[in-house]
Amino acid sequence: WACTIACHAAMEKGVMQDSLDDAPKSVHGGGNCNPCSFVRSLSNTFGWKLLIMLFVSQHLMKGLLSSLVMAPAPFIFGSLSISAPEVQVFTGIAALPWAMKPVLGLLSDHFPIFGFRKAPYLLITSVVGICAIATLGFADIEALGARAVVLCFFLINCQLSACDLLTEAKYAEQLRACPTHGPNLMTFVWWGLNFAGLLATTVTGPLMSHLGFQSPYMLGLPVAASIIIPTLANYLEEPKLSQNEVQKCRRGVLTHSVTLFLCLLMFAGTSIMTVVGIIYESVALNAGVAVTFGIIMMLAFSITLSPMIAKVNAFFVIQTSLSLSTGGAAFYFFTDNPDQYPEGPHFSQEFFVTALGLVGATCSLLGISIYNRFMQSWSYRRLLLLTNVMAFLLSWLDVLVFARINVNLGISDHLFVVGANVSEIIVMQWMWMPGILFLSQLCPKGMEATMYALLAGCHNLGGTIASSCGALVLQWLEVQPCGQQGESKQFDNLWKASALSSLLSFGTCILLPFFIPNARQTDTLLVGEAATDPCH
Repeated sequence: WACTIACHAAMEKGVMQDSLDDAPKSVHGGGNCNPCSFVRSLSNTFGWKLLIMLFVSQHLMKGLLSSLVMAPAPFIFGSLSISAPEVQVFTGIAALPWAMKPVLGLLSDHFPIFGFRKAPYLLITSVVGICAIATLGFADIEALGARAVVLCFFLINCQLSACDLLTEAKYAEQLRACPTHGPNLMTFVWWGLNFAGLLATTVTGPLMSHLGFQSPYMLGLPVAASIIIPTLANYLEEPKLSQNEVQKCRRGVLTHSVTLFLCLLMFAGTSIMTVVGIIYESVALNAGVAVTFGIIMMLAFSITLSPMIAKVNAFFVIQTSLSLSTGGAAFYFFTDNPDQYPEGPHFSQEFFVTALGLVGATCSLLGISIYNRFMQSWSYRRLLLLTNVMAFLLSWLDVLVFARINVNLGISDHLFVVGANVSEIIVMQWMWMPGILFLSQLCPKGMEATMYALLAGCHNLGGTIASSCGALVLQWLEVQPCGQQGESKQFDNLWKASALSSLLSFGTCILLPFFIPNARQTDTLLVGEAATDPCH
């Protein structure tokens, strides 16, 4: 943030002009390696206030705070002796606010508060999130119980998802106006987000080891409050609407009956999933509800929206849903002590959180840099095909670890897992970047917040489906560790669940020619009536 402001202020005074005269005039295409020139180009194109708002909302909130408050989650569930399938169900429920984005987008677009569309909602959700973080930081976890803990995570994600959506809606508006600079703005957002996550990862492991797993929440409190300052300063540059304009916005909700229907449908479905997940312990019931709702949403998109938007949305929902999650069992697999799992890797807290986290964050930054340098002008199909094939091949490294084949070959778990993470995370970052750019490009003018929320909400819904269905697969395969003594047999079939996930997610490559347009990432996707009406 300081560097961005200093660069902008110096450029305004002409101090840096001489040093930048020889810099490339555009950061589009080859990727610019000069940070000052990169920031200057973005500032000139999108404005420095937007960059600062993105720094706080994306880098600090989504990068730093999210890593701080989510890293201790599996250890909290483990301290409550919750089984792996239940952990995954609870994790999926806690993440549902990310799928509820459409309702917030609808409220933001059509129901301004005190004349402002975004700032009041940012402030309301921030207060809720700060209270939840304080609860996890200072309350007795055992006294709270599993469901209260899940509710706290749910409320924290309400704040994170609101900050994410309402700033994404702003830069989606800017991206549509300047599509050629889209990859560069995505690089700024995601490079900073991952760098902030790297910083959080560096301190989280030692904090948890020396001060307990509640200490990251204490550190996260001022970070959670940081969004309040630029929001009150209106760095989103929202014009205050007059009373007549507010009334017009409210009446306008009925003119977009399709998006209103989809938003309400999404809200109804995610609300049902939340209630079922918190009240009922049945893994099969939660998976059935999630899959049913996912199918309903894809059908609703296909019937009501333009073919391009519906197909792209369906592709990413299917791809995410079929990447069955085994994270709940993997946590116990890696962190169980010798009494719990004698044959296991026995990773320490610091290695599991900090070492692996640092490798992951560093590789994400490397992946973004490579993307920015070499892949900006690739077509969506080419990049998604390459990354899906590479992700499929690399995912079998996880199968080898879970089957303990690496140990039979004399390769240590620590070395093998670090090596696998390096390549897997780089490839996943290449896969993620065009997906985010795709969502931004499919938002019609004047409906950025609502449309982006619907598309991103469906994508996040796919993550919940993957978590719930993964939990069901773990239960079927009798992989249900919970940190008890002598639970080695619980991991016998974990490799099978991982292999099934790899095969299913790879199957989505078949859909690429039919669901993804043959366009470059810098092309404008919505033209003519489609640029303003999602039904055309």
